[in-house]
Amino acid sequence: MRNGLDEPGGGSGAAGSSVPVAHHVVPRPRLFALLEAGARGPAMLVAATAGWGKSVLLTSWIAAGAGGRAPVWLRLARDDDAAGFWAAVARALTPVLGPEGGAVLRPLATGGHPVEDPPGMVSCALRRAATPVLLVLDDLHVVTSPEVHAGLVGLVERSPPQLSLVVLTRRDPPWPLSRLRLAGLLAEVRAQDLAFGLDEAAKLFRMLSADLDDSQVRRLVERTEGWPAGLRLVALHLRGQPDVEAAVAEFSGDDHSVAGYLVSEVLDQQPPDLVRFLEEISAVDLVCADLADALTGRCDSEALLAGLAADHLFVQAVDRPGRWYHLHRLIADILRARPLPRSRRRDLRRRAAEWYQRNDMPIDALRAAVEGELWPLAAALVGRHLVALALSGRARELERELSRVPRAALAAHPELACGLAAARIVHGTTAELADHLASGRARLRGLSPRRAARARVLLDLTAGAAARVEGDWDEAVALYRSVPLDPVALADLDITGVEIVPVLVENHLGMAALLAEDLQAAERDLGAAAVAPIEPRPLPRLNAAGYLSLVRCRRGELGPAQSSALDVVRMATEAGLDRAPQVVGAYLTMAHVALDRVHPEEADDWLGRTAAVEAVAPEPHVRAEAALLLAARRESVGDREQALSGLRATAAEVDVGRLPRAVGERWSVTEAGLLAGLGDAEHARAILDGIGPARTTAAALATARLHLRLGDVAAAAAARAAAQPEQHPRGVVDAALLEVALAAASGDGSAAVERLEDALAAAAPWYLRRPFLTEVIDLRPLLERRLEHGTIVPAFAVDVLAQLSGTPVPVADPSAVVEPLTERERTVLRYLASTLSNAEIASELYVSVNTVKTHQRALYRKLGVTGRREAVGRARSLDLL
Repeated sequence: MRNGLDEPGGGSGAAGSSVPVAHHVVPRPRLFALLEAGARGPAMLVAATAGWGKSVLLTSWIAAGAGGRAPVWLRLARDDDAAGFWAAVARALTPVLGPEGGAVLRPLATGGHPVEDPPGMVSCALRRAATPVLLVLDDLHVVTSPEVHAGLVGLVERSPPQLSLVVLTRRDPPWPLSRLRLAGLLAEVRAQDLAFGLDEAAKLFRMLSADLDDSQVRRLVERTEGWPAGLRLVALHLRGQPDVEAAVAEFSGDDHSVAGYLVSEVLDQQPPDLVRFLEEISAVDLVCADLADALTGRCDSEALLAGLAADHLFVQAVDRPGRWYHLHRLIADILRARPLPRSRRRDLRRRAAEWYQRNDMPIDALRAAVEGELWPLAAALVGRHLVALALSGRARELERELSRVPRAALAAHPELACGLAAARIVHGTTAELADHLASGRARLRGLSPRRAARARVLLDLTAGAAARVEGDWDEAVALYRSVPLDPVALADLDITGVEIVPVLVENHLGMAALLAEDLQAAERDLGAAAVAPIEPRPLPRLNAAGYLSLVRCRRGELGPAQSSALDVVRMATEAGLDRAPQVVGAYLTMAHVALDRVHPEEADDWLGRTAAVEAVAPEPHVRAEAALLLAARRESVGDREQALSGLRATAAEVDVGRLPRAVGERWSVTEAGLLAGLGDAEHARAILDGIGPARTTAAALATARLHLRLGDVAAAAAARAAAQPEQHPRGVVDAALLEVALAAASGDGSAAVERLEDALAAAAPWYLRRPFLTEVIDLRPLLERRLEHGTIVPAFAVDVLAQLSGTPVPVADPSAVVEPLTERERTVLRYLASTLSNAEIASELYVSVNTVKTHQRALYRKLGVTGRREAVGRARSLDLL
């Protein structure tokens, strides 16, 4: 086989997924037979040091058909980000799997945020492949992440029959190789297999026009031990020798000395113009003709690269649009190690950065600028592309490049400092945020007016996000209100993706209004952000839609709140963003709805999802909201002590006093209510006294209920008189129920029964149960009287009475189903009608088994059944299936 140096340029950065192109290859049927046999199993390891022809062997086998398998080639990069690795695998596989398999991989392929089981998702997608798939992972030795290797071992151990995994590596991976061999899961091709025999070497020399006799070929094979790169290099060296016999006699050395000697000899004998061309294109990992022309100043790079690729020594063609090439790694390393004037290296990096910039490749441009220490150019690139990069899933790449910038350069260029801070905020890291933002602002005066205006907008956006992370919403609102929203003014700043700036501002202003209980303003701002045409950047829209659903929940409109929150969850799951902070609003909504409808087990699931996000990107307002919901959930089952201790544990970690006052009022009222329920009236009153006059209607009504609970009817009546209830379902229900309690406390049973009808009528359309399950008074006798007198919502009244009595409501016919099934419950119901187990259903839906069980329990309760078969039969009788 005619063999070249097989190591593609990798370096730090994004992995490639293009199959290399092999030219003038000597057939090696014995190795093809090894590959075919190994590909019948789950995995094959092709392991050897540089120059043994690993890539060329696989490339030529693929060119020969690879046994009918669809080839997918992924060249790996030095990056230990497991999420990025599996996203790259998913993106590479998607084109060959067809629509069904591609749909399965879509959440993983979008990357940015981890899914529950990436290897499992890949395996599930491959099972849907119409044809067998050959997945080649090239350069696995550059990956050091234990998480990545553990995932790959898991994939091998549960490999679907459609997958043949081939790993190319310079050294053995940290896998349990002995166990995999014994289990028959791993085939291997080693250096001794790849070594050229006499016949193969002779064909190689003839192909390279090196006229050698059998004894000379034998001598070279013995001295190189069949090392393909050494044989190729010596063949090219011998072509120009007047005395071939003497040159062969002088040749000796091990791998490293052979490489150093031969590469130097070959390069030294090339025309200086060609060597200079190779030196200049070695400034980048991948090069196309146009980029090569930009680097070298030539206009014939296309022909030159094609010729070099055909020779298969210096460069190798990569099968991707635009005819790209990469230098063989040994050649690139030697060329890059050659001493070059610093000014020349900087000029090459500048040319590369400018070309990348012109061709809309901002991360590549930034990498070249950083490598060339071209700080003004790097700052200009970050200033223009920061918003788009930070919100399109490339913040980790941005952080990786900017982390290499010296502190002095960060301090001197506001855009660089701001870019590093913004990239870290996206991933929940707060390291040195204040320092970077302060140094950025300190340098604004030295900038041109336009650049200073752009940098100020970026700094305000980033500082606002930092304030949000710290829980300082007053500061966040002040910063976001300072950002210009006029389209003309923003367009003049030359910011890529500038249309997203107003959406970011509306998002944060809407969230701040929600936390302040200004639901009208929250709906206005979040609603505008939720419908903004900013595709394909879904995160801001998901954030707005999620918190908008929480606004509706706060108003008591549980149906629309649940529906919109589930839409957000579905979109996030499909995009692989189910652990993004921007989805938390939907999770909190679903937990809130579950508690309002008295489904505590469902609330557990959604609070668990919230906790999973908070473990990655904690935010004070989310932790406070989740703690309040968890306290309500624990109180609902009578565990007030655990509810109180959990609330206080969160208060020890989160500065609740820094959050908007409305959050603090809810927190204090909740804590006082728990103390009152535990019989500690003294401390409950002390907290009430410390609250002072309530700033929000919800807090005023809650304070009145607490006064009543503590036996102070006069204080409760005064608090109620001072409040102006909101005219939304929750506001009407809360006010009416408080008036029911006040009337009952004053002995006016008729007025209490009358106002109870108002509460029932307002709550029934939304199945808003929780406000009725209060311990201020016992509502059961009043509900019984209301039912005797008649009510416009008898089914709901009976249901609430059953909830208070702790007895289930029997379901006799469809009209007795108190609430409809959710979309996800209907999906689970259809799976229950199949033969799939809960574990298999969970795998199909990409959720945990516990989540499936939670939906099952909800279905059984709503259908009035106790088992799966009974649920399916009941659903069929109700035409739900």
